[in-house]
Amino acid sequence: MKKAEENQKLLRHLVIFKFNDASSDEDVARLNASFNRLATAIPVVKDFEWGLNDSPENFHQDFTHCYLLTFDSEEDRDSVYTPHPQHQAFVASLQTHVEKVFVVDYWTNPSSK
Repeated sequence: MKKAEENQKLLRHLVIFKFNDASSDEDVARLNASFNRLATAIPVVKDFEWGLNDSPENFHQDFTHCYLLTFDSEEDRDSVYTPHPQHQAFVASLQTHVEKVFVVDYWTNPSSK
């Protein structure tokens, strides 16, 4: 992707968790708070939001917690965020609590409206 195009588009990193049934509400709340702290601890995260699944359709497959991070570039995501010690510690803390994780990364495209 050309640099001029990157400046007009944003790189989104969507992460969705399905927690283990054995994980307590306190465990999930602690992990959620830890993920939220990454957004302020790692400066290349340009925007961060999260929420709980609220779809009336039954396609969620028990995935509950959704997180959307925004980066300016693949380099920021791959060379700064992913190997960052706080991100690596967070990922390690998930191992006994997350049954499945679903991740999608995409470049935003302008609306056709």
